[in-house]
This record gives sequence, C-alpha cells and structure tokens, in this order.
Amino acid sequence: MFGKIASFEFRYQLRQPAFWVIAIVFGLLAFGAVASPNVSLGSGGNVHKNAPYALAGAHIIFNVFFMLATTAIVANVIARDSQTGFGPLILSTRISKGAYLYGRFLGAFAAVALCYLSIAIGTLLGTFMPWVDPETVGPLRLGDYAYSYLVFGLTGVFLTSALFFTLATVTRSMMATYIGVVAVLIAYLASTGVLGNRPEFETAMAWAEPFGSGAYALVTKYWTAAERNTLNAPLEGVLLWNRVIWSAVGAALLAAAYLLYNPSPKGAKLRKQERMKALVERDAPPAAPVGSLARPTYGWRSGLAQLVSRTRFEMALVFRSPAWVVLVLLAFAFAVATLFFTGEIYGAPILLVTRVVITALTGTFGLISMVIAIYYSGELVWRDRDRRTHEIVDATPTPDWTFLVPKTLALALVLISTLAVGVLAGVATQTIKGYTDFEFDKYLLWYVLPQGLSFTLLAVLAIFIQALSPNKFVGWAIMVVYLISTIVAVNMGFDHVLYRYGAGIGVPLSDMNGTGDFAGFNAWADAYWTAFAILLLVVAWGLWRRGTETRLWPRLKRFPRRLAGPAGLIAGVALVAFVGLGSFIYVNTNVWNDYQSRDAREAEQAAYEKALLRFETTPQPEIAHMRLAMDLRPHQPRLATRGTYVLENRTEAPLAEVHLRWNDDLDMVRLEVEGATVAREWPEFEYRIYRFATPMQPGERRAVTFETVLEQRGFRASGNTTRLVDNGTFVNNMEFAPMVGMSRQGLLDDRSKRRKLGLPAELRPAKLEDETARGRNYLGAGWTTADITVTTDADQTVVAPGRMVSDVVRGDRRTSRFVTESPVLNFFSVQSAVYERTARMHDGVEMVVFHDPDHDRNVPRMLDALAASLDYFQAEFSPYQFRQARIVEFPDYASFAQSYPNTFAWSEGLGFIADLSDETKIDYVTYVAAHEFAHQWWAHQVIGSDQQGATALSETLAQYSALMVMEKLYGREQIRRFLKQELDRYLSARGMERLEELPLMRVENQQYIHYQKGGLVMYLLRDQIGEEAVNRALRRVLAQYAFKGAPWPRSLDLVQALRAEAPADKQALITDLFERITLYDVKTTGATATRRADGRWDVAVTVEARKLYADGEGAETEAPLNESFDIGLFTAEPGKGVFDEADVIAVERRPIRSGAQTLRFVVDREPKFAGADPFNKWIDRDSNDNVRAVG
Repeated sequence: MFGKIASFEFRYQLRQPAFWVIAIVFGLLAFGAVASPNVSLGSGGNVHKNAPYALAGAHIIFNVFFMLATTAIVANVIARDSQTGFGPLILSTRISKGAYLYGRFLGAFAAVALCYLSIAIGTLLGTFMPWVDPETVGPLRLGDYAYSYLVFGLTGVFLTSALFFTLATVTRSMMATYIGVVAVLIAYLASTGVLGNRPEFETAMAWAEPFGSGAYALVTKYWTAAERNTLNAPLEGVLLWNRVIWSAVGAALLAAAYLLYNPSPKGAKLRKQERMKALVERDAPPAAPVGSLARPTYGWRSGLAQLVSRTRFEMALVFRSPAWVVLVLLAFAFAVATLFFTGEIYGAPILLVTRVVITALTGTFGLISMVIAIYYSGELVWRDRDRRTHEIVDATPTPDWTFLVPKTLALALVLISTLAVGVLAGVATQTIKGYTDFEFDKYLLWYVLPQGLSFTLLAVLAIFIQALSPNKFVGWAIMVVYLISTIVAVNMGFDHVLYRYGAGIGVPLSDMNGTGDFAGFNAWADAYWTAFAILLLVVAWGLWRRGTETRLWPRLKRFPRRLAGPAGLIAGVALVAFVGLGSFIYVNTNVWNDYQSRDAREAEQAAYEKALLRFETTPQPEIAHMRLAMDLRPHQPRLATRGTYVLENRTEAPLAEVHLRWNDDLDMVRLEVEGATVAREWPEFEYRIYRFATPMQPGERRAVTFETVLEQRGFRASGNTTRLVDNGTFVNNMEFAPMVGMSRQGLLDDRSKRRKLGLPAELRPAKLEDETARGRNYLGAGWTTADITVTTDADQTVVAPGRMVSDVVRGDRRTSRFVTESPVLNFFSVQSAVYERTARMHDGVEMVVFHDPDHDRNVPRMLDALAASLDYFQAEFSPYQFRQARIVEFPDYASFAQSYPNTFAWSEGLGFIADLSDETKIDYVTYVAAHEFAHQWWAHQVIGSDQQGATALSETLAQYSALMVMEKLYGREQIRRFLKQELDRYLSARGMERLEELPLMRVENQQYIHYQKGGLVMYLLRDQIGEEAVNRALRRVLAQYAFKGAPWPRSLDLVQALRAEAPADKQALITDLFERITLYDVKTTGATATRRADGRWDVAVTVEARKLYADGEGAETEAPLNESFDIGLFTAEPGKGVFDEADVIAVERRPIRSGAQTLRFVVDREPKFAGADPFNKWIDRDSNDNVRAVG
C-alpha cells in the first residue's frame, strides 16, 4: 500500500500545472545565470560558469529560494485532504498512518527532486549557448553536476520538504505553512547575512547552516581558481557531518510528523463550527424595542465616514492576523541583528548614527514589505469571496470606490506600520549600543516619508493585480514574477526610471550634506509614479469585480461607460500629469543629460579604445606650472575654471604635437595652445590633437590657456553628481581641467565583453623588462608647481594643494589662494564645506583636521596618528616636503581616503564615526591616517613607472609604513590581528582573480596583492633582515628617485635596494617573496609539556611544514623549505580574547625544514598553547592550525 500511495502521489503531482511552472521558472533562472554575461553565481574571474565551485554555489543559493516551490508541492499533500473533504473517507480505510503519511511524502518528494533537477538542466543548457564566451566555460563533466545535485541540492530539498511537510501535517493549514516558509527564509537570511561573514562565527556557521554553504565556504575558503575549476570538495570532516546532521534533522522531522499527526477528522475548522453551533443554541436574549430606522445619507461626508470605517476594519483584520505579527517580529529581530554589526571595519564597530541606521533599515525591511504586500493584497481583495459573503456585501448600496480605496489604503498603512517597527528597532539598537542622539527628524524625513510613498505605490500595484486576476493565487504568482522580472530587467540594462514602476532617483545620505539636491530630483520621479498609480486605481475601480459576474470581458466592455463621471476626470488629470511629468523627466535625463544603457556605454568604451589607445605611448610635454582661478557655486552647483598651463618638453627629442583630453561632464569653453592649432579632434570622446607650427624643442616651454565649466543641468536617471554639492564639494583636477596625453582610465576590463566588442581579450600594462615604459609614471602626472585661487561661499572653507597665502571674504563670497612650496604631482583635489578647523603644531608641521562640527569624536586620534607618522617617517625615510598635513572630510557618497599633496581627503563614514572605545579592537583610524600620510613619500616623492609592479612602490610601501607606525603605538598583538585579517583577505581573493595572479614585483594594480600581500611581505622581510636594513633600502630608493622624472623607478629598483641590504642567506627569501608566488603550509601537529624535577618544564612542539610555488592560475608545486620561523609558547592563545606580552613565555626563532620535526624547549612556566609562526608573519595557506593547545 505504501508503494501505491507514493506512486499515486507522484503521478498526481506531475499532472499539476504548478509542477511544470516551477520547473520552467527555476530552469530558466538557472539557464539565465549561466547564459547571461551580467550574472554570476559562484563564477567570475578565472572561475568557469560550469566549474564545480560555481555549480555547488548555484545549488546552495537556489535551494534557499526553492523552499517556496517545495511547500507548494509537498506541504499540501495532507492539508489537501482536509480542504477537499476526502480526509475522513481516506481515514475510514485500512491504510496505516505510516503508509498514508510517508507514502504521500515520498511521492511528493520524488516530484520535488525531479522538479529541482530543472536547475541542473538549465545550467547545463546555458553552457551550450552560442553567445556564451567559450573561455568562461570549462570542459563538460557530468560528475560535477551529479555531485552538486546530490550533495547540496537533494539534501537541502529533503530538509525543507520534511520541515514544511511536518508543519502542514501538524497544523492542517497551508496558511501556517507559508508563514513558516517566510519565517525560515528571513531567519536564514538574517543569520547568514549577519554572522556568515564574521570570522569568529565561521566554524559555528559551518555546522549550523542547513544548506551547506557555511561548511562549503570553510572547506574552499582559500581555493585558487585552478582548484575551483577542477575539484569537488571532499566529503569529509565538517562538510560531511554538516550534510549528515541536517539530513538526520529532516528524518527526525518526519518522525515527529508521525508522532504529532492526529488522524481524527476533527480539525480547527470543526472546532470553530462547534463553537458557532453552541452560540446559536443558547437562549436568545429578549428582543429590544425597535424604533424608526435611521435614514441613510449620501455624499462626501458619508463617503468619508465609510472610507475611514472600512479602512480601520481592513487594517484591523491584518493587525489581528498571527501572520502579520510573526512577520513583523522577524523583521524586527533581523533589523536589530543587522544593526549590531553594520559598518564594522577590521572588527571595530562604528557609532550607530541615524544615517547609518536608516541605510541599513532600508534594505532590511524590503523583503518583509514585499511579502506583506503580496500576501495581504490577495487576502483583502478576495476575503469576501473566499468566505462566500461577497454577494451580500456587493448588494449593499455603496459605491465601488468604498471597496477599492479602503483596501488599498489599509494595505499601504499596514506597510507603513512596518516602518514604525523599523524605527523602533533602530532606536532600540542605538540605545543598547550607547548612542542616544536619535535624530527623529531624519527618521521621519529620510526614512518614513520616502519609504512610505514607495510602499504605497507597491500596495496600489498589488491591489490592482489582484483586482484583475481570476483568483488570488494567480495574483500572487504575477506579483512574484513581476518582482523577479524587475531584477532581471536591470541586469539586462533596462534601468531607466521612466519604465521601472516605483523606481526613483537615488538619494544618497550624508550627515554633512543631508539629502542635498537628490531628494528634489527624486520627488519628480515619485510624482510621476504617483500619477501612474492613480491611473491604476481608476482602472481597478472600473474593472472591480462585484456581484455574480466575475468574467473580465464583460467588465472591459462596461469600462468606458464607467469613466463618464468623476472617475474619468480623475483619470484624465492623472494621465496629463503622468505624461507631463514623464516628459519633464525625459528632458532632464535624456536631453539635458546623456543617458546610456549599459550596452551603449560599453560600446562607447570600446570605440574610444579603438580610436585612441594607439596614442598612449606618444611622447608628450608635461605641465611644469599651472595657475588656476576657480569660481565655485556650491548651491547651483557650478564650477567655472580659468587656467594656464606651462608645458615643458622634458623628453630628449622635439615634439610636434600635444594631445589634450577632458571628461565627458566638463564643458570646454575655450582651449588654446601657444604656437599650435587643432590638427584632429574626436568630439564624441573630448579629445584633441594640437600640432605645433614649429616643433617644441627639449627644455622648451609653451603656454596652454583654457576656460571650463563643470555643472549638472537638471538631473540624471542615475549617477547624479556627488562631487559638486551644497556642503562638501570634493573634485580633483582631472574633473575640472584638461589632461595631457592618452590614458587607459575608464577602459573596459571584462575579458568576455572585450572579446565580444572586437577588442583584445586583455589590456595589460607593459612588462617589467620594458625600458620604454619608464618614460611615464602610472598616474600619467609629472612634477609641477601650482598657484590656485578658489572663490566659494563665505561660510565655507576651501582646501587646495599648497600653503594658503591669502584668505579674503567680500560680501557673501570667500576667496582663498594656495601656492605650492615644493614640486607636486599633477594629481590634486579641491574641497569646500562648512568646516570646523582643529589644528596642532608638531615638529614644525601644522597638523590640521577640517571636519564637520558634529564629527569631532576621533579628531584627536587622527592628529595623534599624523604626529606619530611624521616622527617615524622623517626619522626613517626622509624629511617631509610640506609645512602642513591636512585631513579634509567629505560626504559619505564614497567610503575611502586618498592622499593628495599635503592633503588627505577622508570620507565621513570611514573614520569619523568609528567607535574605538574597546582598546582590543584594531585602531583602523590610526592605520588609515598613517597609510595616507605615508603616500607623501610613497607616491608623492617616489612613484612607479607605468608598467608591471608600479603600485608596489606606492601601496605596498605605504602599507609597510603604516604597519610600523601601528606597531610602535600598539605593539605586535594588534599587528597580529591585523595581519591575520590581511592574510585571510589575500588568500580568499586569489580564487576570484580576473586575469592571473602575479608575483608582488609584477603586480598589475591588483589590490589584494599590493595591499594585503604587500603588507605581509614587507612585514615578514623586516622581521627576517631587520627594520633598519629595510629602511636603509627605502632611503636608498628615495635618494635615487625622489622628485625625479623619467626614467621613473620600477619595482625592480626596490628589490635591488632590498637585496643590497639583505645578507646572503636571505636572498632566496627575497626571491620567494617578490619574484614568485610562494605559499607556506606550516602546521603544529602536537605539543606536550612535562614538569622537570627542578620545577621547570620540558616542552616538545611537533611541526609539519612545506613550501609551495603557485602559477597564475593557482596550480601549486612543492619546493624545499629552509627558513627560520618563530616558535612560541604561551599561557593564552594569541589573537583570542585579551592577549598581551605577559602571556608570552618564550618566542624563539628555529630553522624549519620540509616535513615533520620536533622542537624542544625548557621554560620556567607551564605553557597552555604552542605553535609555529604564532603571529602570522608568513603567507600560510591555513594559519588557523599554527597554534594548538598543549597536552
């Protein structure tokens, strides 16, 4: 009987439309994930679309969202019998409870497993599409598809099937089951989103995450692209046990379903009927005397009363729903969990300022609002028909709008109520974390009102779709498909605000600049879609289903007649507003500003490269001096610049022409070159070639005069300027002035798109051995001097390169003049805002922080960091070239800090709101300050040539310099935690390399190499050859190349300087660190401690070690290891909890060879932990096994 029931259920499910719809939808999604060039699930870089790693990642992600499909198929197998009335009939037979339950489950689960197979099929078919770049697809290996389907797909589907089958079986309610699905989904997203990326929860999540993503991520954490393309994770250890444990949980849930299932036909509905029967059978109370009936009144007052009454009634039904309570509580918990860890950098928290809270809440409540809108729109529109009371209700003498508008308004208000819950979650979390400046005005104006309007538009759409749908299930499906289609459309490049319902103009938030002009831009889009929403409401009213007639065609035929009254007038006004507002938006986005789809932008980039890249190596004069007069109008916003360049031929040959270019957004009013005329121009690319009447001789100077205007007229569909703003203008010279020569800036770097557009697959810098590339540096900016005058509003302070020599206020305008005192790179910024100026003199240098008046919390720390950095850098490298060092805050439209001549532009969101009250956290404010200050030597004195290895001379040396400052201030334990995170980042990033990993000496602007690996390499080298030797080598580089022009230095010069200072036995190490991709695998496999008769301790530490060389794809070859490693003995584990120097018993440097070895020590105290390389100085493939407990 069991087999027959399972077979019947399987055949039944295969006949249901839902089965085929789900299979097709998920098959298409999987197909699109592979066939679309703009989507990647686990692939990207050098990882193939059909790599084992990508297939496993896709199955894990699809498993999460397949829960909805699982519920539709499996959960209703028992509830269906109760709903159809066949339950008592089936239970009257001799079918056992086990055969009935598990037969139904097995049949439905088999259907789910077959349906889920569509994901693998869609993925497989996608790899064969002719438009898919063949280089992104690896060889066909069906075993990889089977592994991912069985290990991750089937086990996950079994767990969710068992969970929701049990829930439906126990509750006999599909409603409760769907609420359970949403609850599980939100809980899953909350836990993985909040805890999944935190290193301290990495192991716990590997065991606790039910779909295997935590365990898989832990096992494959440091896999290279070669490993991700060829290996399936071995089924062992935590991955095996994760799959076994959660499959066992699924089996336990099925057992619970058997124990909790009550075969009695008495269910919730019957109990309700019995209560109603008892109520009817009570003695009726005596009839009250009946007076005259109230006379009904009609009109606006009556309509308003009905509107208020029915809206309250509809809202009350939702608020009394257990589903709403569950959803809101889940959203509240999700929000609090997210806010607790939001914004952390290197594990250090930030102050939960209201702006940050609002940004986090906007994303947190998005999913909940969609679920509420979709579900309750169906309930509100179809409730009367589901309860068979619609004919009574529809027969009342009330107009249709009193049904439609209250339901829409009620749904909108319910959605808005979730915003109040969000505010409550934000305020509660701020209070818990000790921040009490709640700024309720920002909550209202930046969050509740704009999000409330968005939710209202969503409510209108949901009600409209339900009003036109044949039943609520179709309406739900249409809304889900619509939401998915909006995501797909954006990925396909259909992103214009005019055809994305409810889409707005982005409104970035800043405490310095508020909502700026962006809120005004967005108001036009909101008004546009509000007009359209009114049209939708009128259409829904005209087609409202009332009485026994439910067919759509008769309602469509009567629709024109229904527009003859006020509804038609409302629709007409809304239509005029919709068209008028749309026209105005179109003029702003497509006429006054240039709108391009993604494909159009990429095509233009390709055309630009084809036309102009050939001029990249054409010798050009350099700017020897510049004089600029800048008129800034922050509130327009507009920046007008009049300037003069003095060009100098610093080459050894005459120059016949000069190439000038400028940004798309810049209006070039006038551009003249002394002794030259325009020989050729590409107006579509803002590029001109001027030919000299007589060639420019070596050493000769010529003048260039220009006038430019940088402004934005109206607004754009996206990418509105964040550079010229009311308070916090931040522009660099490349934005408001012409540039000399061709540059690769802004060219396409995606290999697939480059091939598709007829470009070479790779755009790589010149090889390290190419001497011709030394004629220019990688910024394309030579040494110059500057005289810059900036006029802005009187209440604002201007900061530009050089020393301020005058500052005059006339009326409502301030004019400041800045003159450089030493050569600077033609790479600088100009900033203007209402600043508070906090200054300190240190060793003859004025340290200044220009900051928002409310952002003074970390200013003393910044000044301390600048002072400590100046002390170290001047003592160890060379004198500082300026008399000022200035940190200048800018709005949090971007989160970075950047070093310009004597100026460090610093985002308000990066360090100004850092909470470093916990002294055990990494002080990244000091680290960032030291890093950016170090660039005054490593970039603004010595800058690399335009070829491989260039950024090693700037970013890597700035990393090293900052680490030295941090170590002097905080000791090696904080450096240990920092290096551990940098090592993890480097090893993790290797697997997503876009081209190929290169040795540090040949880095091609790959951030994980020149930042993370570079800092590790320099710190290790300093540890091995000594800090003084490293710094002597750096002083050698400075002495040879500081403020010098071509030939510009190479990373090879740095390596040669280090070799000159290193002993003979460390030359091989320098080769491994700079010229090879070298990894170490050092593991402490045992540690014992035995007490001696004299009270001391004999300690034995067993270490296994090997050295690996990797190629650009990550393929590894073992090599002999012969290096000296630190071996440490401790009373507490390094990097865990509170650890300081008192916990160090001994650290000795011992030679380590390939293979296993036992190292012995005699110490005075009993060690609790021991290990090799305990402070993570070496690039170890798995640094988590370096230290272990003794015993």
